[in-house]
Amino acid sequence: MFFLHIVYTIALSITLVLAILVVTLVWLFHISGMSYSLYKFHRKPLHSNLKELPGVSIIKPLTGIDTNLYENLKTFFNLQYPRYEILFCVQEHDNELIDLLERLREQYPHVESQLFIGSLKLFSGDKSSKNAAMDIRNPKIFNMLPAYEKAQYPYILISDSGLMMQENTLYDMVTCMTDTVGLVHQMPFTCDRKGFAASVEKVYFGTQHARMYMTINLIGINCVTGMSCLIRKECIDRVGGLRAFGHYIAEDYYIAYEVAKQGWKLRVASTPAQQNSGEYSVSTWTDRMIRWCKLRMRLSPLAYLEPLQECFSSAILAGVVTNYLFEWNALVVAACHILIWFILDYLMLRITQGGALPFSKFEFAIAWLVREFSSFYIYFKAFTGSSTVKWRGKEYRLGSGTRAEELFASPLPPPAPSLLVESSLSSMSSSSSSSSTSSSSSSSPSSNSITPVAGPHILSSSLSMKQPSQLV
Repeated sequence: MFFLHIVYTIALSITLVLAILVVTLVWLFHISGMSYSLYKFHRKPLHSNLKELPGVSIIKPLTGIDTNLYENLKTFFNLQYPRYEILFCVQEHDNELIDLLERLREQYPHVESQLFIGSLKLFSGDKSSKNAAMDIRNPKIFNMLPAYEKAQYPYILISDSGLMMQENTLYDMVTCMTDTVGLVHQMPFTCDRKGFAASVEKVYFGTQHARMYMTINLIGINCVTGMSCLIRKECIDRVGGLRAFGHYIAEDYYIAYEVAKQGWKLRVASTPAQQNSGEYSVSTWTDRMIRWCKLRMRLSPLAYLEPLQECFSSAILAGVVTNYLFEWNALVVAACHILIWFILDYLMLRITQGGALPFSKFEFAIAWLVREFSSFYIYFKAFTGSSTVKWRGKEYRLGSGTRAEELFASPLPPPAPSLLVESSLSSMSSSSSSSSTSSSSSSSPSSNSITPVAGPHILSSSLSMKQPSQLV
């Protein structure tokens, strides 16, 4: 009995110490994340000489079309930045999507842009190239490869299709890229959209996600979301280009890891990423969160402790610990914990938003409760579910480190014929001089306007120069 009493005392002491540690760390993370967000977000960037800013190649991987895509892409043609190009990557031939992109490129002929169609047909060379292509499991990486190879500027901005961008965001990100920084990333957030599902998403990305994201980056741990990342191209070239990350679903983590490994710093931009997908619902958001949780589980075993940092679980711990140590009323302590947490989350959301919220305080309270209670369902499904995830219309089995194996993989398409590539600015120059050089252009293509390539289809930005016969 004496031995059991000793064991019980030791176990109880360890449990109390761990509980106190968890509650303390949770509140430290809460205060740290809010403080760093208040310091970092929506700060006006320092003025720089626009002529001295380096050029940026913006890679936009596209897989489909939704109601907000046109307006989202339109914002990238109106960036207040001196030199940049937009490289659109269409995963599969989609006439509606191609027509939308052509309308935009015709509307903004002064913005340099290219359109790549059919990334799966990129590797039409030798057998080793085809084998390398087949080893790439990440569809986003596969889609971006041809654009990455053609990027002409030293900075690469990988930007997901569902994002819209403010005019000064690119300028802000580039000014964060100092001599010691190799990667600048935006913290995921959402635009103001209608509907309760949009409110739940905004509450999640502006409270729990923002709090943890900013705290982890403040500590200096690799926590990068790849939906909007500005990267020094030389860092990626050193490891073999984007295809070096094609084995992983969480390619953003490994890109950031390689950049940091080379001695560069990672920085958070002062403007959060504005997600503005036209298709959203609570169930879609839940499925997405389950997928993200599964990825975190493959990257770090600490992901299994995430339920302890939620509001209600930490409130229970705080109530039990204070009741045992000080004989305080556990329900009162837990209620105070939840109330203070709720108020701080509202302030955190206002900080992330940078202004007034698009919904009332009552709607915030309901969305906050839905987010808090749904988190336990998300953890349960991620912890107990299968090791497969669905992403970009395909299903993958996750291995260690998010290595992916596509289920029901389709064979690689046959090689594509040689096609023509033409940039938007060059098409303008070539069309203006076509009347005087028509006889010579038929025998030798212009060196600064048209270049023969093998691989994906690339279209001109000018409709007058578009040749449907080139589309395969």
